[in-house]
Amino acid sequence: MKCWNVIPALGLLLLISFQGNAQAKFRKLSSVINYPSYNTYAPYISADANAIVFVSDNAEDNAEVPFYTLRGGADWIEPIMLPKHIYTRLNSQRGYALSADGKKLFYSTLKTPSVGAFDIWSSDLKGTSWGQPVNLGLPVNSREHEGAPSVTPDGTALYFMRCTQMDQTKAQGCKLFVARKKVNDQWGEPEELPASINTGNSQTPRIMADAETLIFASDKMPGNKGGMDLYMSKLVNGVWGTPRPLDYVNTPGDDQYVTVAALGRYLIRDSKGPRKNEIVEYLIPDDMRPKGMMKIDGKVTDATGAAVPAYVSIFDLTKNKRVYNGRPYADGSFIVYIMEGSKYELSIDPESDHVTYYTKQFDLTSDKIPQVEKVSAVIKPLAKGDEITLEGVSFKPGTTEIDQRASTSSLKKFMRVVKGNPDMKFEIQALMTGYVEDSVRSDQDLTEVIYDSVAAKYDEIDTLGQLYQKDTVYVKTTWHNNRTWQQAQAIVDYLVSQGAKPDNFSVFGNAIPAITPEDRKLILKARVK
Repeated sequence: MKCWNVIPALGLLLLISFQGNAQAKFRKLSSVINYPSYNTYAPYISADANAIVFVSDNAEDNAEVPFYTLRGGADWIEPIMLPKHIYTRLNSQRGYALSADGKKLFYSTLKTPSVGAFDIWSSDLKGTSWGQPVNLGLPVNSREHEGAPSVTPDGTALYFMRCTQMDQTKAQGCKLFVARKKVNDQWGEPEELPASINTGNSQTPRIMADAETLIFASDKMPGNKGGMDLYMSKLVNGVWGTPRPLDYVNTPGDDQYVTVAALGRYLIRDSKGPRKNEIVEYLIPDDMRPKGMMKIDGKVTDATGAAVPAYVSIFDLTKNKRVYNGRPYADGSFIVYIMEGSKYELSIDPESDHVTYYTKQFDLTSDKIPQVEKVSAVIKPLAKGDEITLEGVSFKPGTTEIDQRASTSSLKKFMRVVKGNPDMKFEIQALMTGYVEDSVRSDQDLTEVIYDSVAAKYDEIDTLGQLYQKDTVYVKTTWHNNRTWQQAQAIVDYLVSQGAKPDNFSVFGNAIPAITPEDRKLILKARVK
């Protein structure tokens, strides 16, 4: 038997950026998981793509048992069997699931104490050990059978199946439900999904990281190829769409137990290999791909590394709405997922006014987004030489007029620090890369003009036919786009209009050429003097 007994250490995330048109349509998971002598089944990958749970017959008497592993560098760490206080012969053999960070396990079992028959339980990973399992209880579990749990990245919605018949390997008469967390952190009454999804025997729901794409299995849907087939439905404006069969992976046999990481590019499932069952990845067609999600893995500390009380928010700049508001954990860490297709601003605001704050913007509108972004925010009292980036402040194109709609939030944050440090003096800096000048206004961005008086001499013949030199002065006009000094002053003017002291500010501007048009940018910041 292969020795899958190394205890993995939590930590290193594999940061991968995918580009759609460069991806293989089919690929196998590493041989660390797909060991040639054993079958592997029913994978479930965490949204951050850093942990996976699956079933293998790599056990005594070739029994199917669940294994868990993490990424370690460029590959997976050697898998370990889930401990005996979690895995028993009373468990549903497949249908294990993970939270977004891979640190909470969900599964279904007949073990007691139970609400009915098969119930959904969970266990937390603490360090390198799985804690004692907890029954999710009422109202998620009922007198019937519950199984195949799947949770959204924020942990607030749990999708599962409820069946009239179920044993360790199969189920019948199943419907899909969703339960949502209430403000007291308890699960609310489960809601049955619509009839277009629940057609008589719908099973094994898998909610994608975008929380609006659902994949499930059924043997009662139109277009069935045989056995359980996979289908997908999307939630649009609060309504689940008509399910579509996943023809690119459905077979004449049973097709179930699939999983997709937050980036949303590949569907992972088990499949017959040349010798044994293997876990493989299929490139999801563009028209069926769930929206990709990027994980922000952050921590808020002071200069000593201690956690700082703060508020964390995410603002969707494209849709002009707040999409997340919360607080870090006790150790200062926080995890947030944001969806591709928009630009976002992360804000970390401390409770105190006299210390720094943190903002960062993310552009997820391209076809290449990272899986994870690490954020380390140090919140501390202001000191001479400190710089505060005014990243969210912008100007209307080609002007020195502040774009109030886009900039007010960032200016208010900075104003709060200014008022919290009334004796501090700040230099407002506007630094531009992309300076251009011309003798004519060849570009709409060239809004500034310099007039220079230039003296010149030239030869002329007088009325007697004698050659002499004549002095003249003409005006040289230079159009350019350096508005940095005026833009810095515009920020000061705004702050003063909001009650700041004029004497507490000075301005500085500078503009240099850009190597390429893509390098053009304006950096705004405040430096403590």
